[in-house]
Formats: sequence, C-alpha cells, structure tokens
Amino acid sequence: MTSVHPAPASGSELGRRRRRLLIAAVLTALLLTAVLVNERTRAAFTASTANPADQWAAGTVVLGDDDAGSALFSATGLLPGDTGSKCIRVSYTGSIAATVKLYGGSSTGTLGPYIDLVVQEATALGNNGTYAGGCTGFAGTQIYSGTLAGFTTAATNYATGVGAFAPAGAGEYRVYRFDYTLNAAAPSGQQGASAGATFTWESRS
Repeated sequence: MTSVHPAPASGSELGRRRRRLLIAAVLTALLLTAVLVNERTRAAFTASTANPADQWAAGTVVLGDDDAGSALFSATGLLPGDTGSKCIRVSYTGSIAATVKLYGGSSTGTLGPYIDLVVQEATALGNNGTYAGGCTGFAGTQIYSGTLAGFTTAATNYATGVGAFAPAGAGEYRVYRFDYTLNAAAPSGQQGASAGATFTWESRS
C-alpha cells in the first residue's frame, strides 16, 4: 500500500497561519483585558444612603397637686349640721395622653357613715379654685354624692375610681371641690368620734 503524505506547507502558508494565530492571541488578550477593566470599573462605582441616629423613648405619665403635702380637711369640734368645703388643683405634666381617676382607701374611725360628702370636678381648664385660694368661682360637675364611708368603700382603686379628667398631654389640670356635712342625724353615741381617709388621684395611659 502506498502512503500519501500531505505536501509540506509553503513559506507563505506558514506565515499566514502564524499571523492568524497572532491575531487570535491578541484579540483574546484584548478581550480578557476588557473584561478585567470592566470588572474593576464596575467595582469602583458604588452608592449608599443611611438613616442615622434612630432612637426610641418611652412617654411619661406624671401627676401632681397643689396641696404642698397638707390634708384637705382637719376639722375638729364638729356638731351635726356643720359643713366645710375645700378645692384642690390636680395638674398633669406627662408627655402622653392619659385618664385620671379619683379614689380613696378604707376610712378609719366610726364617723365616716355620718359625714355626707359631695365631690365635683371642674369641667375645663380655667375653672377657678386652688388649695390655697379656696373655691371662689368654681364651676364643675358632680362626680360623687354620698357618705365618706360609702366613697371609700365603693371607690377603692383606679378601676372603681371616679372622674372624667382625660388630659391629652402636659399643661392640663382640673380643680376638684370637696364639700362635707356632718349629718344632722348623727347619733349622740358619735360624740368624740372621728373619721380619716386619703384621697388618691391616679393617671394611666
């Protein structure tokens, strides 16, 4: 069998092949360079935004009054039919809306069932009356009428408290007027008897 061998490439053919290989190599190198440059370029272009200094703070519920730590009443020597009245301003300085209720703890002594008590709450800001200045010009709505013992038995905590003061924020206040009368029907057995109670205002958001 006779073998057939391809004819050796001429010098010009070899030159053309070398040129094609060189061009392919150059194009490949340029393509790789373009890819790398593109990647570097894209990595260099960045953008960001931030919302800094976020904070959270709880609101406050703060209540005070103008009695300077003194009792509303310290009446002695009462006789059946004797009366008295006193006003007190309760101010709200909290930062959030709240509702304020008035209640009392259990009364002490035996005279509580014979002390008639009426409590009124001012209808709005500006109603006159303070602890030190009295109740001149007071205008309000009745929130309790009964006996001292009845009040301290029925209104014992916030849930059972009375009143409609609902401040929206700091700067609001209400004046409360307390009127008492030693019942004319108080029996002679109550001579020298006494009664004591604490009135509490509580605010909740």
